[in-house]
Amino acid sequence: MIRLLALMVPLLLLAACEPPDFGIGLATIESKAVGLGLRELPRATLRSIGLPYGLAVVRVEATAESAGLLMGDVIYGVNQSRLRNAVDFARLLAEQPPGTPLALMVRRGARDLYLAVEPAPPERRPATDTLLRT
Repeated sequence: MIRLLALMVPLLLLAACEPPDFGIGLATIESKAVGLGLRELPRATLRSIGLPYGLAVVRVEATAESAGLLMGDVIYGVNQSRLRNAVDFARLLAEQPPGTPLALMVRRGARDLYLAVEPAPPERRPATDTLLRT
C-alpha cells in the first residue's frame, strides 16, 4: 500500500502542475476539397489515444465518406507526413498534385488506418479552405 502511494504522489503532483485544458484556442478547418470538417483535439485527449497531434473528423461529406472516413476518426498524417497543426493539413492539401488521392493516416479507436481520399478537381473546388481559431 505504501509503495502504491509512493508511486501515485509524483503522478498527482505532475498532473497538478499542468494547466487545465478547456479546448480554448483549438482550430477548426473546413476542407471543401475533400469534404471534411476537422477540429484540433485537446492535449489530454491526444495523450489518451497516444498521439502527439491529431484532427478529429467532425463533419463528413460524400467525398470523404466514400473513402471510408467516419465521424470521430482522428487524422494525424497526410501522405506519410505527420501533422503538427491544422495549418500543416491545409498546406499538404494545397501541395497535392491535381488528380492524385490524399493518403490519410487515421486513428479509429485502437486501430491505425491508411485511407485514400480523392480531392475534388480544382475547377469544382471553392477558392480556399477555411481555418478558424476559436
